Amino acid sequence: MTDPKTDLRRHALARRDLVTPQEAHAAAAAAAARGLALVTKIAAKAGVATPVISVYWPIRSELNTRPLIDALAARGYGVVLPVMHKVRHPLVFRDFTPGDDLVKGPFGLSEPSEDKIARDPDILFSPLAAFDRRGFRLGYGGGIYDATLSELRSRKQVTAIGVAYSCQETDHVPTEPHDQRLDYLLTERETIVPA
Repeated sequence: MTDPKTDLRRHALARRDLVTPQEAHAAAAAAAARGLALVTKIAAKAGVATPVISVYWPIRSELNTRPLIDALAARGYGVVLPVMHKVRHPLVFRDFTPGDDLVKGPFGLSEPSEDKIARDPDILFSPLAAFDRRGFRLGYGGGIYDATLSELRSRKQVTAIGVAYSCQETDHVPTEPHDQRLDYLLTERETIVPA
């Protein structure tokens, strides 16, 4: 018997892999504009002029967040990138400015070097495999973003935004008690406020 999460993850990632380069380019531009507008709205509502914003550095067929990083930095927001130390353990976030060199981390991800300042984000953009309109995400199976959000939210107010192509939407993501809900979802087509 197969695990429903495993099946859903496989199907959603297969759909994501079918996005063409032209669609991916247009999606990255749309997500950057929509993401910048959302951050501006969240910051104004919270009364925080310069929030610290974590954005993932894209891998494989993930929606490309580099235009979003550039847009946020150009607007003067503090950008941090996640650094992964262990599976199922919270991420650390280190300062990043477009143009900085990245190093390969222990899991092969591009990350800021150890000499960059570590700061907790106020707003966190998260990659995912699948999502539903309730605000639940299905990650890649490591439990890293759930552990990270759980720890951050125990200390401060953090707004979590899932980033995905609209083709990654599903009717219902199977959840467990430790799963952290997203505050928003951002696709190339829309900004979703979970019901």
